[in-house]
Amino acid sequence: MSDARAIAYAVLRRVEEQDAFANLALDAELSSAGVLDPRDAALATELAYGVLRRRVALDRALSPLVKGGLAGLEDRVRDLLRLGAYQLLYTRIPPHAAVGETVNTARRVGLARAAGLINAVLRRLGREGAPALPDPASDPLGALEVQGSLPRWLAERLLSRLGIEEALAFAAAIDQPAPPTLRVNRKRTTRETLEARLATEAAGARISRTPLAEDGLLVEGGGSLARLPAFAEGLFSQQDEAAQLVGELCGPAAGARVLDACAAPGGKSCHLAERGAGEVISVDVHERKARRIGDEARRLGLDGIVRPLGADASKPLPAAAKGPFDLVLVDAPCSALGTLRRHPELRYRRTPEGVARMVETQALILDNVAAEVRPGGILVYAVCSILPEEGPDQVRAFLERQGGAFVEAPLEPAPGWSESGWILDAWPQRQGIDGFYAARLRRT
Repeated sequence: MSDARAIAYAVLRRVEEQDAFANLALDAELSSAGVLDPRDAALATELAYGVLRRRVALDRALSPLVKGGLAGLEDRVRDLLRLGAYQLLYTRIPPHAAVGETVNTARRVGLARAAGLINAVLRRLGREGAPALPDPASDPLGALEVQGSLPRWLAERLLSRLGIEEALAFAAAIDQPAPPTLRVNRKRTTRETLEARLATEAAGARISRTPLAEDGLLVEGGGSLARLPAFAEGLFSQQDEAAQLVGELCGPAAGARVLDACAAPGGKSCHLAERGAGEVISVDVHERKARRIGDEARRLGLDGIVRPLGADASKPLPAAAKGPFDLVLVDAPCSALGTLRRHPELRYRRTPEGVARMVETQALILDNVAAEVRPGGILVYAVCSILPEEGPDQVRAFLERQGGAFVEAPLEPAPGWSESGWILDAWPQRQGIDGFYAARLRRT
């Protein structure tokens, strides 16, 4: 497969059949396609991500046009219909090309038997267009569900927490691609020096400094950042600005002994080492992921500081991960619904029941590692989630269980991105970064 539509279709199938992350599936398909015109690569990216971001709206438009509805169709045919519908409803591709090329793609991928159905449904959609959107004033939940392409349970949570106006702003924000963001390795260079170097290595890229994070750069239009010599030399890592702010919330790290209790893929462990930590024990439940943390630390020249360890932080820790620690970071496993700009497929995979199980695990980890913080030391809890039960509600419950053993620990002075000084509350529609919640606590 070497054309854009076939690549996008293959990405959708990987996401559906293998539970793959869309970004990794796209990278794999683009790599296997060989030499590809940049315009085709860009189109494949837009189509794959567009279908995932708009799936609820696409299904709503298509279902009345299919006898018996979309649910009765084969998964592969359904994805092809979504692919064609996205082109008709959300791009400037001429309708005849959108329909004709989608039918051709069906034949290329072994679905010639469905070509007639696909042709008929898409032609009718091209004539009739999509049904009118629900009115936010009279049907706020329906409007949010369709415009945000959100499952109903998630739309209900957002509407309750944000109100319809900001919830729709959130829906619009997660439809925009996240800008490529990197974190400067301050052990090896400065932001100013790297900025100048990237202007040469990533010629034509738009480079700017992150408005909130101290060590971040936005590099747009520069292609794959991992291919640059500066990356191979360990001068930077790729990390969203919100995740970088978690490292800053941890506070001064000079010489600190640190436990990163849920460390994979290692970005925050390495960030704390770059900020001056003396030792970082990086724990992850998966041995394979722990080894990758070690690989990343070596690339950045931090292998003498970052020590990866395979262990389950929700259970009694091995001796190598026992305290006392000056800082314990719990970047807990979570729904990751704050990263929908990057991983649009997650909205269809998460369920209220699955979130409830994650909340239980988060509480187990917090209670288990709390004893490893030295008196006067810092505990930082973080999740890339916008759900209250994973963020503020989880911290509130932990403080109640601890009965005064931990208290709020504001940074002084409070950073500009935190009104309280001890909480990070990031949203894509507010700060233009991933959704994150983090809290900084001190053991009394």
